[in-house]
Amino acid sequence: MITDINAKTLDLIKSKAFREDAERYVAQYADFMKFAEDSGIGAVEGVSSNSIAAERLLKNSRIKGYNAKSLSYGYLSPACIDCRTGENSKTVFHTLTCNRDCYFCANMNQEEYEFYTKNINNAEEELDSSMAGRKVSSVALTGGEPLLLPERALGFYRHVSEKYPEAHRRLYTNGDLLTDELAEQLAAAGLNEIRISVKMDKDGYPSETLDKLRIARKFIPAVMVEMPVIPGTFEHMKDLLLKMEEIGCDGINLLEFLYPWTDSEEYKKLGFKIKQRPYQVLYSYSYSGGLPVAGSEEECLRLLEFVLEKELKLGVHYCSLENKLTSQVYFQNYTTKLMPFEVMSEKDFFIKIARVYGSNAGKVQKFLSKKGVPFQRIAGSDALEFHPKYISELRGVDEVALTYNIVESEGKSSHMRELKIDLVNPSLFDYDEDI
Repeated sequence: MITDINAKTLDLIKSKAFREDAERYVAQYADFMKFAEDSGIGAVEGVSSNSIAAERLLKNSRIKGYNAKSLSYGYLSPACIDCRTGENSKTVFHTLTCNRDCYFCANMNQEEYEFYTKNINNAEEELDSSMAGRKVSSVALTGGEPLLLPERALGFYRHVSEKYPEAHRRLYTNGDLLTDELAEQLAAAGLNEIRISVKMDKDGYPSETLDKLRIARKFIPAVMVEMPVIPGTFEHMKDLLLKMEEIGCDGINLLEFLYPWTDSEEYKKLGFKIKQRPYQVLYSYSYSGGLPVAGSEEECLRLLEFVLEKELKLGVHYCSLENKLTSQVYFQNYTTKLMPFEVMSEKDFFIKIARVYGSNAGKVQKFLSKKGVPFQRIAGSDALEFHPKYISELRGVDEVALTYNIVESEGKSSHMRELKIDLVNPSLFDYDEDI
């Protein structure tokens, strides 16, 4: 078991040096939350019970889980599996222009947003150059709204089908511009999967959305919906799932509803607040979606319980914000040659190191030396670092720090940056479960 160190748990740390190290990150998180709230949106108070709900779902054999960041029932797109590391997957766009204007859209956070609302991106060239010499297992075209440029979309899938015939090919669209003719052409061009976003609010969703799903079902092999679950729409979401079941859709990806750092007045008017702790590990993530809104994850998990109860054929996948961040961490860390006392977690891909301070450092050094195990003394301090797999073997040591690290590169040079420190009691630590 690992104890998350935050403002409420900081006093659990006994060692002064350990506490001082951890306190830096607690202060950084407090500064970040103040910055978020200064943008115009508040944060909820109190501890979420969502982790308990996720654990309860994972006890059901029909629910497949990926570290509680991704929970699925039934059909799961192969692209969702590839997305965890992003290693063999690429998503590109032709335009960031869209025919809709959703208050929760995060497209404006993307680099060169204004430029690509007026100019066309060469998606084929971007795909080929970025994936040169690599295996390509999943490719997606997104936007903006990609079907604003239907001929380019068709040309893209023809290109991908010819150059990467083994790749799974998907399309993200709001579906507004989808017709029978275009759906048939997309399928002929090699499209394997369509993901239609449904614009939901407290009053429900447009009935035309169901017509678009029916069109897609006639021609495209895998038909999915991908959408954020807005707090307060639970009953309408249940209705949508049942309608999708009737149509014969393959699945739905339920996303956490996010605050994209814009339109704070709209969010406040609707009574939305962000989670008390938006990120498990605070970092400057490149994902442009924003911060998770409180209540969204809860309704996603309740929808999973609903499909279990109804035993639907429809696949349902809950994809949290944390799940969307893993590919960046993986990409920054996976090529790093690790020291003997470092390990890259298969759960979140952070590089993790165990650390002890003061008198505990002397005890652990003696123990590891007897075992012939490598360790590192930190210059200018009384701390010692070692591989986390030895934590549970320690005796007479009641607290160990666990550090979370990421590799940052600039040009040809790189360095490892520590992001967070948590607390571990060796007697309660399970390496396989916790790392």
